[in-house]
Amino acid sequence: MNNPQAFDQTMDRLEQVLAAERQCLAMGQVHVIAELTAEKADAMQALDRLMREGPASSSGPEIGPRLKRIVRAAQENAQHFGAVQQGLRKLTERVSGATQDAYVGAYQANGLQTPFTKATGNYQKKV
Repeated sequence: MNNPQAFDQTMDRLEQVLAAERQCLAMGQVHVIAELTAEKADAMQALDRLMREGPASSSGPEIGPRLKRIVRAAQENAQHFGAVQQGLRKLTERVSGATQDAYVGAYQANGLQTPFTKATGNYQKKV
């Protein structure tokens, strides 16, 4: 990390992406997170590349705490994303269960309702 300015800019960029990701998670905008993934990966690769170049002479002792904050933010976002995934999974289970148990409002010859999954169409509206 011979270039402290590049290091600071990269960390700033990564912090901004993680903050935007957290905001999207909080607002339920999971679709936007996919767009942020490439930017986050680029920032992380740039940070990794800078870290392998060597120590930043002028960034001083603030590097450690700042990196810890970034790691903590990434971990928290991962936990929130896991909760969102679980919620979507549960929603999918509920919706698929509801459609399997639904009836079309038509009746069979024996008087039972026709399940939605066995509906074939050509039902006429009751007038």
